[in-house]
Amino acid sequence: MSTLKKNHVLGAGSAALAGGAAGAAIGAVVAGPAGVAVGAAAGGALGAVYGNRASEAADPRQDLGHFQQIFKTMPYYIDGHDWHDYAPAYRYGLDTWSTHRGTALEAVESQLQGGWEAAARFGSRLQWQQARPAVAHAWQSLQDAADREPRTPAAAR
Repeated sequence: MSTLKKNHVLGAGSAALAGGAAGAAIGAVVAGPAGVAVGAAAGGALGAVYGNRASEAADPRQDLGHFQQIFKTMPYYIDGHDWHDYAPAYRYGLDTWSTHRGTALEAVESQLQGGWEAAARFGSRLQWQQARPAVAHAWQSLQDAADREPRTPAAAR
């Protein structure tokens, strides 16, 4: 299970327990023993939903878990390479996107390639041309998430 999914399970599970306990307490006060069961079920369900949403909001895509689940299915995957080769490329993409947000990857590609090579590929066996699609995938993923964010009008800022 990826780190992303583990965090979501922990967030949803913890909130479900807290919601169930709160719901049971409220149910007991309002409706006695029958209210305990109903309150615990309703509170647990609501807690799980809100816990999962809170986990996602806390770290929507900065975690590599999503990429770890799919990297072998991507068209740029190279047989014989493993997660230890691709993880540094995805991480590099996630880390550099925020620095260059709003800039096309192509516009800073030589700078990114220099950083990749200067850092000895962060331990990856991938050369820049092999790592580039994973870096671009991470950039696109973050850009897509940013595009889905609600925009605040300039007058409201």
